[in-house]
Amino acid sequence: MGVFPLDSDIAASKLIKLWCVEGFLALHETNPSINAMVYLEDLVSANVVKVRQHSSSGGIKTCNIYPVFWHICMREAGEQKFFHVIDSNGNQGIESQRRHCIHNNVLLGIKDVRKSMTSISNVRSILCTGPHHQYPVPICLGFSLLRVLDALTVRFYGFPSEVVKLVRLRYLAFTYNGNLPASISKLCNLEYLIVRQYLSILSSGARRPYLPKEIWDMQALRHLQVMGSDLPDPSYDGALLPNLSTLSGISARSCTKEILGRIPNLNKLGVQIELALDVDEPMPCFEHLSSLHKLESLKWSIVNPNMKVVVPPLSFPVFPPSLKKLTLGGLRLPWEMMIITAELRNLEVLKLQCYAFQGRVWKMDDERIFWPKLRYLLIEDTDLEEWYVSGCFDSLKCLSLRHCYKLKEIPQQIVCIEHLGIEVDDCNNPSLMASIKHWAKKRVGSRKLRVCVKFSADDRKLKS
Repeated sequence: MGVFPLDSDIAASKLIKLWCVEGFLALHETNPSINAMVYLEDLVSANVVKVRQHSSSGGIKTCNIYPVFWHICMREAGEQKFFHVIDSNGNQGIESQRRHCIHNNVLLGIKDVRKSMTSISNVRSILCTGPHHQYPVPICLGFSLLRVLDALTVRFYGFPSEVVKLVRLRYLAFTYNGNLPASISKLCNLEYLIVRQYLSILSSGARRPYLPKEIWDMQALRHLQVMGSDLPDPSYDGALLPNLSTLSGISARSCTKEILGRIPNLNKLGVQIELALDVDEPMPCFEHLSSLHKLESLKWSIVNPNMKVVVPPLSFPVFPPSLKKLTLGGLRLPWEMMIITAELRNLEVLKLQCYAFQGRVWKMDDERIFWPKLRYLLIEDTDLEEWYVSGCFDSLKCLSLRHCYKLKEIPQQIVCIEHLGIEVDDCNNPSLMASIKHWAKKRVGSRKLRVCVKFSADDRKLKS
């Protein structure tokens, strides 16, 4: 963890990916990601790592290492030649180091630093872990033995063609707004491919980024994250991505029966629909998602939703019953359409963001809607004013309300749930705050209501 700058927040998901590709987990482990999280929790229990933010499911979302242990990591890494931090103060003896990290991307623009990097021909990992740099900086990529290249904080104007020669790569992450070339398929050992876009605005007539049809030849892929890109139709009859478990950032037009049917072990799916600011488009459909029998996490969000126009969906979505986590954003569906979640008996986390649903009133009096395992509910950015529920939240542990400026009160059936915690962020409706204070005072002893109220304007936090 010393490869990350001191006091920086580290995404647990990224840390676990790097542990996996670096081979830090035993090869016989059937589910290395789950086991890695157990190891991380052990480090937290030992007070080596502290949790910065918990995930909606109660796990670790971000963390960092305590300063004293960070310095120990740095010292031991230097003595054991485990990794080297490239800086501007001289990089003697780095030829024998197999892992290199850069805490400040500006260093890549210094001639002496670039020269020293040309001597590390045996390097296996290069990680740019400092802050994102908005301007392109040169980075040397002529390392035939490289397995890990994390350059997510480095912006590329053009595709770095040297990358496709790194056939041993298992992890590749960088920022680039263009299309990937067909030659990306030469990376036959690649397991993690992450391509982030740098701040772009879609206009009518503009073409979205697309993936080459050769992506179907990359059989080793486990994690594919490409913001707003189109996944092509399978290029041949036997095309299959059998190891792909996470597919994130693809466009809605990629969710066809032909495409999803060729990814049989998909566990996590993120769909990003980017609408042009100057056109109205019909709501994309979800009709083929029900065939994903192993899908446990789904995020379906619209970027730049037109709040003035409500367009009905092309068809009613049918979600796979295996879903444990569902995130919806920007869909602007009427609250009555919450019935689409009625069959999700395994749902544990539900996030409704950026007008996923809209309307003054949400009445949950339909007996078909029942989530026996729901533990976390987020309602964020909505025009909801009145909320009525029946007894369908028996297992709820956390209710999070963000930017719900018009909501008048939380239903009694919610606040009476035992062991419930309520998070309120920038919901400054006096009626809502009075309701929360009333129930916080009424519930005492072992049934005390846990409430955290935050106002971002002055960063005040109130806990009870």
